[in-house]
Amino acid sequence: MARQEREVHPKDEEKRLRDELMEARKNRNRTKLNLIEKKLVKLYVSQAEYFKMSEKPDANIAKRYLETALRIQKDHPVANYRLGYLFYRNNEYTKAIFHFGKALDGSATEGLNDTQTMLANMFMVNCGIRIAKESILEIQSIEENLYSELEKERVEKYRNEILVLDEDVFERMFYRKIENGVATRISESAFSAFFPKGKQVMLRISDHGREVLFPDGFTLSLNPVSFYLIYGLLTAEEFLTYRDLKHKITLWSELEVTEDNIRQMISRYSRNIPLWNAFFPSASVVNPETNRRVAGFMLAEGFSSCILCRGDEVLPGEL
Repeated sequence: MARQEREVHPKDEEKRLRDELMEARKNRNRTKLNLIEKKLVKLYVSQAEYFKMSEKPDANIAKRYLETALRIQKDHPVANYRLGYLFYRNNEYTKAIFHFGKALDGSATEGLNDTQTMLANMFMVNCGIRIAKESILEIQSIEENLYSELEKERVEKYRNEILVLDEDVFERMFYRKIENGVATRISESAFSAFFPKGKQVMLRISDHGREVLFPDGFTLSLNPVSFYLIYGLLTAEEFLTYRDLKHKITLWSELEVTEDNIRQMISRYSRNIPLWNAFFPSASVVNPETNRRVAGFMLAEGFSSCILCRGDEVLPGEL
């Protein structure tokens, strides 16, 4: 059984900014023009990330937003980084390498942070390996039509030089399982076959979206806000108040959320998800700012958490 959360749509500021852009061009106000272009690029990059993370991810819409951003600023490092990632996930490795390279080059005033720089380089390595494997398959098919022993020796030589990874080891590079904070690499088949066991709550991130799975088989598809909320609860080391959860969601994303939003979501979950209160019981904790007791939440003692994702997925707090 699965339920769908109502998607939180991004605010539409494009028309207002476009109108201001036209006015700035009309008045030949270069300073204002540059400022508005930066705001538009930020808006497009933010909206692209929203659609990439929605409960039903739409990579095509995300890609269009990023390409629009790059038409305004072709050297924007984060837009290139995220577009490269979308091409990478779509197995378009040559295009991915191009945009990761542009992202690493950065602009005169902006660049990737240290983690993004490291990941961009890792993605480029993976792209190279994938392209090499595709080329090996091409060589193998051509090899059947080669009659010269010398040509066969050359094909064999390059195959041995390029294909340096065992197939099983190679596949294990691309998926990750995190149980109670401990990460291990798993194969694609293990990723697909893994389901919650015992008293385990599982958060699964795949190309099909983000969802939380409970031991009784109940599955909930997650929009961006609910994903961050569930991730926060599953990884919490102490009870989190509505304010704590608001701070975490704000820190991890560019989404606007209030304490009332979070209170309403948790109230809705407690009504609609079987045994929610057993998984995430509330407790009375002291708010250090007001010295008053407020509700706090975390995964109940005796339950365990599991997060499944691709090996290259950047989880909240990892940037």
